[in-house]
Amino acid sequence: AQGHLPWARLVTTLASLGGPLRVLGSCWRFSCCESAQPWLRGALSGSRGQGWSTSGDSRGKSPREVLRVATESAMGLFDDDDEVCGMDTGKQTICVGCTGCCSVIGFITFCVIISAYHHLGPDEQLVVRRGKIYVAVNGPWSGQMNPFESKTRRQALKLEATQYAKVLDKKTNTYRVVVGPYFEFLKADENVVDTSEKIVLARDEYVVLINKLNGQERVVKGPMMLYENVTDNFKAMRLVKKIATYLDEETAAVIANKNTVLVVRDEDGRTQFYDGSNPSTVVAFQCPSAASSEPGGGLAFWLPPYSRIIRMVWSDYSTPVEGNGTTIVASSAVASASPRRRRTSRNIVVNKQIFSSTPQMWLVAGDYNKDTKLWINRGSGPNLTNLVTKGTVMVSSSVGGGPSANLMSINGNTGTTLSFGNLLASSSWTICSLTRYAGTTRREILQGTDWFHGHYGGHTGVARYGLNSTQVLVDVVEPTLEWVPMCGSSGGPTPDNILVGDEAVGEKSGGSTPSGIYVNQNTLSTSDFAIAEIITWTKVLSKDEKQEAMDYLMERLDDAKTYMDQASSLGEKTQIRYVTAIDTRMQRSFYKFEVRSKDNVKLLLEGTVYWAIKDARRAVNGTADPEGDVWFRARSTLIGAISAVNVNDFMQRLNTIIEDAFNAEKGDTFYSDRGIELINLDVLSYTPMDSRTIKSLNTLIKTKTERMVALGKQRTENEVRALKIDGDVRLAANKTQLIEAQALNDKLEAETRGATEGGRKATTINEFLNGVKYIFPDTAKRVKLYREHIIRNALAIQTQHLFTGKAKVFLKPKGQNLTLMLPTDVGYALPDERRLKTKTGASNPANPSSAMARHVHEL
Repeated sequence: AQGHLPWARLVTTLASLGGPLRVLGSCWRFSCCESAQPWLRGALSGSRGQGWSTSGDSRGKSPREVLRVATESAMGLFDDDDEVCGMDTGKQTICVGCTGCCSVIGFITFCVIISAYHHLGPDEQLVVRRGKIYVAVNGPWSGQMNPFESKTRRQALKLEATQYAKVLDKKTNTYRVVVGPYFEFLKADENVVDTSEKIVLARDEYVVLINKLNGQERVVKGPMMLYENVTDNFKAMRLVKKIATYLDEETAAVIANKNTVLVVRDEDGRTQFYDGSNPSTVVAFQCPSAASSEPGGGLAFWLPPYSRIIRMVWSDYSTPVEGNGTTIVASSAVASASPRRRRTSRNIVVNKQIFSSTPQMWLVAGDYNKDTKLWINRGSGPNLTNLVTKGTVMVSSSVGGGPSANLMSINGNTGTTLSFGNLLASSSWTICSLTRYAGTTRREILQGTDWFHGHYGGHTGVARYGLNSTQVLVDVVEPTLEWVPMCGSSGGPTPDNILVGDEAVGEKSGGSTPSGIYVNQNTLSTSDFAIAEIITWTKVLSKDEKQEAMDYLMERLDDAKTYMDQASSLGEKTQIRYVTAIDTRMQRSFYKFEVRSKDNVKLLLEGTVYWAIKDARRAVNGTADPEGDVWFRARSTLIGAISAVNVNDFMQRLNTIIEDAFNAEKGDTFYSDRGIELINLDVLSYTPMDSRTIKSLNTLIKTKTERMVALGKQRTENEVRALKIDGDVRLAANKTQLIEAQALNDKLEAETRGATEGGRKATTINEFLNGVKYIFPDTAKRVKLYREHIIRNALAIQTQHLFTGKAKVFLKPKGQNLTLMLPTDVGYALPDERRLKTKTGASNPANPSSAMARHVHEL
């Protein structure tokens, strides 16, 4: 600071920037001054309020005064010519500037050094770039790094059991797939491109992977957890997850037991029967080791390409009939009270569908009547009338183009014009459709003013709702002639506002509402078309509701790809069932119908027909409704048998009549020509229908019932009497046994008690006699002595009882020959009547009475 540096004026300028910096400069100025150093040392040593023995003008100044002087100097209160510490103002400024710069540089250096210190946890990694080389430092670690090297902190790669990750090596530009569960540090040159969840497939599930770029398909079957390999790119693929019960080219159909037959028909009309009862037979597209080793048999096979399982429509009499049996309501066709709600479509997927949000319009091609031009609406809105405004339409499931699913549809060409009117009746709406191109002219199908849905310019899966809601240049569904399942809304977030199959393709939200929806209304946008279904709502469906509608359309496609519905002529009131696998086991059909006897008595007959299919090929080729044929044939047989006898004969010989009718019918070729075996005919009940017969039968039944009740009552009384007599006999016998047992018990108790008491007394006597044997050698004397002992003990006990109040003594002078004499008191004698003595006046010790008197006297 004492030297004259060239940049002194720069430091002076910096020092004049503000008060705080000048305060700092003043402090340093005093520290540079030799006279100020003792003050500062004293201030730092804590000597407060004392004077310091220093040289110069600072002698005796306190630290507070030093600080005041420094502050006043910093605030410019001193003149510029004042010298402090032997330095003029210029040198002081240079000193302060140098010191400040050093402090700033030191602070910056300290911050840089601190920022280069790193602490890594157990799951952390530090990637350091040193030129073109990357170095990885894995935790746990703490230490100092080069502050001028680029560093990136990241977590270790942690994957759950259901996750996988695709990792890119930037050095070699190669990918690798890491499958969970996994915990590891990546290499320094590696980065995680994407982390995704595995696709879990159950045993009966599979996934079809369709490459959007080249159209190639790959099928992966469960059970497994599916994830991308190095060459896969799921984002460039369409994943379709299915359950194995839907049978197509990539799915195995399994016949579980030997009693099942599947009928498969290809596009040329050839029919193939797959019989599980003969698994050793080699069939086309049989799975390897398909023959079951189980005792029940079974067969597994691949459904051949362009082939479908025939779904037959049979009458259903497998449940007991309610009511009088004259009317049967179809369970598969939902009928309404209003005739206009009558539906004709019998598609099993359509009839079982229930939407969580009721649609305004639900138009199914099978519900259209081309003669009346009326399209029955399954929704809450009105039916659609006057659909065809120009040309003609055809309702069919087979129109040119070769789609993978043959759906029942309304088909037309470029000369056909359809008008749906105000199909979208609200500014907020959702529309779902199942449409396709059906010829070579391919422009628009569902169209409105500046509006189209599903098809445009030969492209599929596109839409414009006043504005391009999706892209319009690429086919979403391929090939172009394939069915397009599509749902779109007038609102909602993109891309879920528009769905095409399993993809969300919406690019813009919102849109206008057309005044009407048409087909081929614009002559410049006509197409050869097929419409299978149109559903609309007067609101924007939620994501889940829209997905529900799309799942329904996809289920219709899957069903149509797998099954071919057999044409049926059954009436709408006939209860039906869909048969996809013919069961060759015994089956039951219940009946309940009216018959008349020979004497014109009307009866309601109820029973069961047992039958079975023995030749599936004959059953399919011979009839379209095996169960219906069996039921009506059995009905005809029973009516003929009962009409030939009187009602009395019928009631008496019911079993014989039914058995004869069954035996006559069993050998008829009617059943064998259809591959059917009639097993049995049962009549469960019969009921008269007219009042006169009912009254007569009730009287007869009442008489028989009363007789049966009387017989039963008498039989019951006899049984009660017999049981009572038998009970009395048993009771008497039991009493005899009881008396005998009690007598025997008393005898045994007496004997036991006597033996015990006698033995005890004998032991006592023996011990007494032996004890006095040496005093009285004579046995007679000893016995006499024992007797005297017994007498005295008895007298002692009697006396004790007498004086303790436990006994009463009745003295009878005449009977006992006793007188009462009390002891003499102080020399004077008691009267004679108070003395106890014998009448003779003599005392007899041997007499028990005199002995008792003496004993009393002693007491």
